[in-house]
Amino acid sequence: MITVTNCGHDSRHKTGFRIIRKTGVPNYILLLVKTDALFEIKGKMIVTEPNMAILFDKNTYTHYGSNMGFYNDDWIHFDFKDEPCLLDTLNIPFNQPVYLPFISHLSAYVRQLVQESNTPSKHKDAIKDTLMRTLLFSLDSQIALNRNASGDQKYITKMNQLRNEIHNTPQKKWSAQSMADYMNLSISYFQHLYKHFFKISCIQEVIQARILRAKFYLKTTDMSIRVIAELCGYDNELHFMRQFKKFEGITPSQYRSYSR
Repeated sequence: MITVTNCGHDSRHKTGFRIIRKTGVPNYILLLVKTDALFEIKGKMIVTEPNMAILFDKNTYTHYGSNMGFYNDDWIHFDFKDEPCLLDTLNIPFNQPVYLPFISHLSAYVRQLVQESNTPSKHKDAIKDTLMRTLLFSLDSQIALNRNASGDQKYITKMNQLRNEIHNTPQKKWSAQSMADYMNLSISYFQHLYKHFFKISCIQEVIQARILRAKFYLKTTDMSIRVIAELCGYDNELHFMRQFKKFEGITPSQYRSYSR
């Protein structure tokens, strides 16, 4: 089980804030830093930018604080009890700043951790363990996403927002041009970046999102194929049926029959 010994969400400190732990602490420390800050890394003080995470190993010297303005972070002290260290299976570096496209997602988990820590609950420890695992897996995924983005990292946050929007609203009249316009990129460069980031073309992404939504409706409702086609962004039932069979190998009606 992952044990959270202490944690804080959206902690704010005035100019001059400093933390120095000469011998560290006997547990892991994860910080999500939302402002400019100063961190001592390998004996040198460096200025870090907002939306940064840093994971300190156990018993490790730490020195950080505000850089001119106020300092704002989320923080967690945690360890592993009666199980192998999950961190050994992840690619989260120790004692090194990493910049994240979706730090707000991680911050939401910390907020829930703080709430669970301060609320009487029958399943408090299990909930905190689950939240902590989800946070670490999400952090690892964001680090991998940034690594894949390489020199095009400045586009990754907005590109992910676009991808989420595609899957949230597959019924919209998506086109490569409209997506490129959203990103303020030429259509050719946008298509190149999209495939580079997600290993799939933007149009294939739209089709997959529509098929996934259709499968959900087919499994969970008695709506007609025509209505489902419309709800998933298809202009006509025949086009939907052909595309569904191309990707799933069976017709929508057969899928409905097999999934019940």
